[in-house]
Amino acid sequence: MTETLANVESFLTDDRDPPSKRRILVEALRLFVEHGVDGTTVRDIARASGYSNPALFKFFASKEELALHLFGRCYTRLGERASLAGAPGRPFGERLGSLMRTFGQILDEEPEVLLFVQDNLRVYWPRLTPAERKTSLIGLLRGLLGDGVASGEVTTAISVDLLVAALSGTVAQYARMRHFGELPPGTASSVLEPLVIRMIAP
Repeated sequence: MTETLANVESFLTDDRDPPSKRRILVEALRLFVEHGVDGTTVRDIARASGYSNPALFKFFASKEELALHLFGRCYTRLGERASLAGAPGRPFGERLGSLMRTFGQILDEEPEVLLFVQDNLRVYWPRLTPAERKTSLIGLLRGLLGDGVASGEVTTAISVDLLVAALSGTVAQYARMRHFGELPPGTASSVLEPLVIRMIAP
């Protein structure tokens, strides 16, 4: 298991998940990121997790159900962490810094989570429940940057929607480069905030 995937289990699982399900979720995420959902078989996941196909089917009726479950967990937990970090009630700069440090920590420790969500958003997001879709990372960024425009701390020369696209694209590309070893581990937490500030400064 890679260094980052050692950290990912707590992100994907909860206390009710037995060890076999935890291992299946971690290995499925790794394989889905490396080979895509279509390029990964149930047999691949079973072999990588050390369990049989029937063990996987005990928890999920199909590979698609497993992929949707993984996407829902990753998406909602990313949203929970981001919402907490960027919650209103504090000055814009403090909220932005907290959010960027949160994304930086995820990029340093669990880039596969962000990669899986980003690469599968179009397919699985429409299939989430309304409760799972309630927190939107794009909506959170749009609201935060809108507050920054109102306070004069974010440029008005570029639309908020384009800034949101640039920001989310930067995070996604960083995750890809980190996953493929093109960026050193442990750097996102320190570089993401100043990079974003340069992008959005008036």
